[in-house]
Amino acid sequence: MVCSRPYPTRCAELVSHLHLFVLVSINALWGFNFVAGKLGTEEFGPLLFITLRFAVVMILLTAFIRWVPGQMLRILAIGLCLGVGHYAFIFWGIHIAGSLSSVAITSQLTVPLTTILAILFLQERIGRTRAIAIAISFAGVVLLGFEPVGPEHLLALVLTTIASLAMAVATIMIRTLNQVAIFNLQAWIALIATVSMSLITWVEEKPTINELFVIPLTSYWTVVYSAVGATIIGHGLLYYLLRRYPVNNVAPFITLSTLFAMGFGVLFLDDVLTPRIIAGGLLTLLGVTIVAIRNAGTNTPVSISRTTH
Repeated sequence: MVCSRPYPTRCAELVSHLHLFVLVSINALWGFNFVAGKLGTEEFGPLLFITLRFAVVMILLTAFIRWVPGQMLRILAIGLCLGVGHYAFIFWGIHIAGSLSSVAITSQLTVPLTTILAILFLQERIGRTRAIAIAISFAGVVLLGFEPVGPEHLLALVLTTIASLAMAVATIMIRTLNQVAIFNLQAWIALIATVSMSLITWVEEKPTINELFVIPLTSYWTVVYSAVGATIIGHGLLYYLLRRYPVNNVAPFITLSTLFAMGFGVLFLDDVLTPRIIAGGLLTLLGVTIVAIRNAGTNTPVSISRTTH
């Protein structure tokens, strides 16, 4: 397990007011990352944006990287699954999406998909409540697919669903790791993703050094925010809380990042919340929340950290 320190005795208590504020702030950081991703991919292109983002994380976390005997192949697989399988698809989806809200909602499928993989590969058993909740969450995304908010809207939802599946696979693999510090794992993921995405970016987008210098320096805030604000600070605060509270105290708040993303999309990107998007969002978030709460009460792996972090 990534975090193995025993919970303090106050874990049985509700999240304190201060830590509740921290938890809401984490979701706000993650929600605004959708805006940073949209603006950043428009400026740099989706692949170059991802590469630069991971490069910043790699540089900042270099001091934490340590060789993990006997587990490096799994860490390599996790890094490829997240760096290429998840982030490439999620930011591509954000880049072409006509509605940022739809992509943010669809990204929540990581939780039910992780549960399905746990059933298939970890012999996890679920009851009727979770099965119905999983069906509800997918029904909400299907409803979103019928909303014509851009020529590539459906493709964006498909890409985001693939990204959510990749995150679910990575979540299952992370569960098999033994005593790997979170920042060490993130440093390895950043290194693997930077190398792999650099090659893919060079082949597909063929950026040049001159192009990087032409881009206004002020535009690099999107890369820095995504790397530092959403990943290092957001994840750092999350694991700070998870070392003090059990997952079932934190899980009910996992959908807040999507609500923040929807609000920020309306505020900063002129996103339009149509009745169908609202209805699909309510269905998906309801299903995901029920699954997450039920998972937290069992041994089912649940991805609390959201897809674009």
